[in-house]
Amino acid sequence: MFKFRRPTINRVVMVLVYADLIFFTAAGLITPIMAVFYVDEINGGSIALAGLVTALFWVVKSAVQVPVSLYADSHKGEHDDFILMVIGYAIAALVPFLYFLFVTEAWQVYLLEALSGVGYGLMVPTYLAMFTRHIDKQKENFEWTLHSNAVGLGYAAAAAIGGLLAERFGFRTVFLLTAIVMALSPIVLLFIRKYLHKSDGSVPDPGVAMRHHKEQGT
Repeated sequence: MFKFRRPTINRVVMVLVYADLIFFTAAGLITPIMAVFYVDEINGGSIALAGLVTALFWVVKSAVQVPVSLYADSHKGEHDDFILMVIGYAIAALVPFLYFLFVTEAWQVYLLEALSGVGYGLMVPTYLAMFTRHIDKQKENFEWTLHSNAVGLGYAAAAAIGGLLAERFGFRTVFLLTAIVMALSPIVLLFIRKYLHKSDGSVPDPGVAMRHHKEQGT
C-alpha cells in the first residue's frame, strides 16, 4: 500500500525555490498591467509597443543565454554560476526601479526591456544548472513541481492584486514595490554560498558537505 511521506528537501534547492518565489511574485505585480502602462503613461505608447518590447526582451535573453551557458560550463565548480546568477537577479530587480524613477518615453522602454533581457539571460541558465546539480535523487519530479507551483501560485496571487494596487496608488508605486521585493531574491541566494561546489567538486567545509548529503538523504 502506498504511504505518503513528507519529502525532505536539501537546503540549496529550498533556497533556490524561495528566491524564485519571491522574484516571480514581485514580477506578477507588474507584468499584467504593463500594456496599460505603455498606453497611458508613455509618450507615443501603444499596444504595439507592448508587443515589440516583449519580442525584444526574448531576443536579448535568448542571445545572452548562449555565451553565458557556454562560459559557465567551461569553468569547473559553481562559483561562476553563482556570481552570474546573482548579478542577473540584481539587474532584473533594477529594471522596475528605473521604471519608477524616470521612464516616460518609448526609447527608454526599449532600453530597459533589453536590460531586463540581459538580467534574465544571466540568471536563467545558471539557476537551472545549480538547481539540477543539487536536486535530490528520486525526487526530481516533486522538486521541479515544487518550484513550478511556488512560482506559478506566487505569480497568480500577485497578478490578482497588481492591477488593484496600480489603480489605487499608481503605476510608479507598484514599480517601486516590485523592485524592493525583487531585490530580496539575490539576498536570499547568499544563504547557499557555503554549499557551492568548488572546482574539484567539493564544498568549502567538509562539515557543510556532510550536512548537505544528510539533507539529500545520500
